[in-house]
Amino acid sequence: MDRIDQITEMLAKDPSDDFLHYALALEYDKKGEIEKAISIITNLLKSSPEYLGSYYKLGQLFEEKGQIANAIEIYKKGILLADEKNDNKAKGELNEALWLIEDID
Repeated sequence: MDRIDQITEMLAKDPSDDFLHYALALEYDKKGEIEKAISIITNLLKSSPEYLGSYYKLGQLFEEKGQIANAIEIYKKGILLADEKNDNKAKGELNEALWLIEDID
């Protein structure tokens, strides 16, 4: 059984586990199925907008797809959330990602 099957099986038992949704998106990303990973994280953020790590990963996925405006938007949303949560580490990582992408533009 591969990782996607394992995670899917665990999600069947606990569909509200945000980490499992995030982990599933990471596995699809590893397999090059970026659209599927984007869809999973987008849905995760709809149901759990406080799941801070998702903003960074979703921004990266948008960058991979060349969807720069979407990446910038999601990084900015993540920065606002990180600021609200006083999570300076996440805020710094998101700021750096945003700075790098805007530097390219």
